[in-house]
Amino acid sequence: MIWNPAAISSVREKTPEKARSDGEIIIAVIFILVGTAFLAVLLRSGWMQLVDSEHWRTIQSTAQARSNWSQASRGKIYDRQGIVLAEDRLSWKVGFDPYSASLVREERTGGIDSISALERVIEKTLLLPGLQLAGPAEEVASKILEVASRNDEILHFNKSVEKRERRSLNQYLYIGTVKAGREKLDFLEGKAELHRELGRPVIPALEPIVTRQYPHGDTGTLVIGELRGDRKIGLHGIELEYNHLLLERRGLRRQQTDISGRPLREASQAVPRIHGEDLHLTIGIQEQAILESVLADTYIDTEARSVSGIVMDPRTGEILAIATYPGLLRGELQALYNSKRESEAFPKMLRWLLMTMEPGSVVKPFLLTAALEAGMNLDDPVDVRAKSQRFSGKSRTFTDSHLLRDRTVRGAVVESSNIGIVDIGLKLGDKRVHGILRKFGLGEKTGIDLGREETGFVKPLDRWSWYTLTSASFGYEIQVTPLQLIRAYCAIANGGQLIRPHILRIDTDRLEQIQPVRVTDETIAYTVRHVMREVVLKGTAKGVLGTIEMAGKTGTAKVAIAGGYSEDRYVSSFVGFAPWQDPERIAMVVVEEPATHDYLYYASRSAAPAVREILESVLHSKVNRVQQRLEQVLKIVDLGAQKEPSRVRGLDRLPRADSLANGPRSNIDDQGEGEPDRWNHGEGN
Repeated sequence: MIWNPAAISSVREKTPEKARSDGEIIIAVIFILVGTAFLAVLLRSGWMQLVDSEHWRTIQSTAQARSNWSQASRGKIYDRQGIVLAEDRLSWKVGFDPYSASLVREERTGGIDSISALERVIEKTLLLPGLQLAGPAEEVASKILEVASRNDEILHFNKSVEKRERRSLNQYLYIGTVKAGREKLDFLEGKAELHRELGRPVIPALEPIVTRQYPHGDTGTLVIGELRGDRKIGLHGIELEYNHLLLERRGLRRQQTDISGRPLREASQAVPRIHGEDLHLTIGIQEQAILESVLADTYIDTEARSVSGIVMDPRTGEILAIATYPGLLRGELQALYNSKRESEAFPKMLRWLLMTMEPGSVVKPFLLTAALEAGMNLDDPVDVRAKSQRFSGKSRTFTDSHLLRDRTVRGAVVESSNIGIVDIGLKLGDKRVHGILRKFGLGEKTGIDLGREETGFVKPLDRWSWYTLTSASFGYEIQVTPLQLIRAYCAIANGGQLIRPHILRIDTDRLEQIQPVRVTDETIAYTVRHVMREVVLKGTAKGVLGTIEMAGKTGTAKVAIAGGYSEDRYVSSFVGFAPWQDPERIAMVVVEEPATHDYLYYASRSAAPAVREILESVLHSKVNRVQQRLEQVLKIVDLGAQKEPSRVRGLDRLPRADSLANGPRSNIDDQGEGEPDRWNHGEGN
């Protein structure tokens, strides 16, 4: 390398100026960069404030917000007097930590080993005030000890295996609930004292739970219904039919807080909660309890397969009580479903909607109505001799078990003569008989606002034969539901108006307003009521006269089986209303397959006494035993021992009903004209 002194000297002379110029450039660049950055920040801030303000405000709000679900309540169910039948109630779920309890030192409990120490902890816990255990104390304690033993095995297991294979301890076991309010406060005080005594917590924080409560227990279960375990839908009854109205919708609640969780402003509802609507029923809980009590007595006294009853206001169609005994108990349907025995629930549900039957003599007042409409008089004679009728080369013989004392149109109904009513039916003809049955709503749904109901069956007129006409005249060859029958009797009781039975109060917006349909003249309806009063005064229901001016009609029919009718299976029914001149209440009881000894299958000895007792009670008769006992002890009790024995008229000794005798024909057989050749009729009709 060759050094050039002149060049070096030239560089030294220019360096200060060059350095100064470079410094100025760098400063200028830095200034420009800083200014640009500041301007960018300023512009961005302005953009965020003026244009994107809502977006950033949302992000800030979200970052500060805490969300939780807000609980809503399912709608309440009230009876006609405003008494609560079903409601949601808040309670608190109580748990127990078996692992923590097993670590309690023995000296704190006075025990001599870990097992006795744990047992003492469990004992003290189960005795805390307000705690409602999930089961018997012995079972709960046994379950805790079992889980604690399993935890001990897990601890020993975890010491000998790698971390990835270790099993988790059970540190929470549900043991019961505590009601909100005073009971919860007492429990929390007891819990705090227990934890201080033990030196460690054994009960985790309480969890809120909402449960459906039915204050009157099993009373009204079939009509009120109950909820499925997940509370999303009812299993039956009102809880199912009006689930869409009762169902609650929980909301989402948002609360803005600072970093430490303190609220910054009032909480808002991001998703509003919706409480279920309250429902008011026509059912009266007192009337319901009375009905169920009487049905239970009747079931025991008659040794029946099932007994059903209903109480209505015949003027409005309001149902005050409706039941079947034996019926489903609360929780039984879910248990049967869980054990795959759903078929066992069907016979215990409301038979008023699900049962169809041949009604027997309870149709005779409708034939009387048709006769009066056709111009017949109550005193017109009827042929009461045993008679044979021949049609198309075939014959059948009609007989009664006794001769009619009052051999008139009136007497055929009062003394329930099959011969007499068939004579009336033949005079009326199939068109009028078919017309009166259909006009009173038999064989069609009533429109009740309580779930599914059966339709029944009345043959179209063009399929009627002479056999159908004579059979239908005394309640065979047709299938009806008990609800259809009492609805038809409501028309007789209220002066000729066919109304709609309903459970929900008529003043609600959801129940369609349906005007009653006039099916007969008011004067004719009054005349029929008068004849039904004579049934109770001197006819087939004389033994159940009562004290409330009751009128009614008995009916006893054989049960159809393959190839004919059973000789020892009956359905007995009675419809009664009071006071007969201007009825306020109407009731009907259906007894399925009562015992045949002592004439218990006669309606006059099974269903009729039950109706009398029900009506005397709901109308508050002063001599009514049910009401007196109810007022004395403030609850329904067994009244079976107080019942007076019913009496059978001396002239009615044959163990028969107003039903078909032996024969190959079933209840509804559209094929052929085969029929039994006679039927007999006793006092129980």
